[in-house]
Amino acid sequence: MTIDEKTVEEMIKYSGPGKIVHFTDFLLDKASQNGSTTRFNSGFKNFDEKMGGLETGEVVVISGHRKEGKTLFAESWIRNMVRLNKNAKALLLSYEVQTERLLIKYMKEETLQIYVPESLETMNFEWLWDRCIEAKYKYNVNIILIDHLHFQVDMNTKQNMSLNIGAYMRRLKKDIALDLDLAVILIAHQGQPREGKEASIDSIRDSSFVGQESDSTIIVSRRKNFNTVELREIEMKGILDPSINLSPPDGSDEEDEFSSGLAVVKIECHRRTGVYHWKKLFQKRGEFMEEV
Repeated sequence: MTIDEKTVEEMIKYSGPGKIVHFTDFLLDKASQNGSTTRFNSGFKNFDEKMGGLETGEVVVISGHRKEGKTLFAESWIRNMVRLNKNAKALLLSYEVQTERLLIKYMKEETLQIYVPESLETMNFEWLWDRCIEAKYKYNVNIILIDHLHFQVDMNTKQNMSLNIGAYMRRLKKDIALDLDLAVILIAHQGQPREGKEASIDSIRDSSFVGQESDSTIIVSRRKNFNTVELREIEMKGILDPSINLSPPDGSDEEDEFSSGLAVVKIECHRRTGVYHWKKLFQKRGEFMEEV
């Protein structure tokens, strides 16, 4: 391409969006905008400390193998943030668990600022974007839960699935998290579990872009290798709910490993705080998880 003098002159005078500035001016401008970012803590003391809270503008991915607690953790985390922060309001988009079933557990806390759409659409980013705008400006919602990723992308596309998911993640980050100043929590499934391999950011189903394009990735797994002695030691320290029966049901070994309701929540990586492979034990108490 050839560059004529007129083009050079226009570029020198350019002062529109995206113009080039000195780095000190850039930082001053960003500092003046930081007041618009909202941060929420959950009351999970150690988890909050490592996460640095949840901030608007972020996309946080929660993943884990099937039936190991990723949705339950997400619900518990959001519930605590909404309870603890007066300005925290959440929109729940539950595709995998029927919305009615999801909401029943909240009925004892009717004042919680939690909202849902009357109906859901799949594989329609424009619909998602519209609902997020509606929730933000009608109800001042600032936290979005999407459960889960594969209801958002076209599974029958002839395009490369990994690239398709990558494009979706970038739109989610820019068009919803950043442009609407919302905190987005996205649940993503793991691929087929492999014997001896823990769930991780590297085994999220169909695309490495899920982890790469998110600000933080959290892995939830139910601990399978506690033995009775270990569980009793934990119980003696007073950090487990004493009402929970740690013994396996009579004649059953299927539920034995999970009888105490324990799960490991791991911050696999967090771009903002730099936390990497940090783990904490959580326990299901009643309808929700709590930090042990």
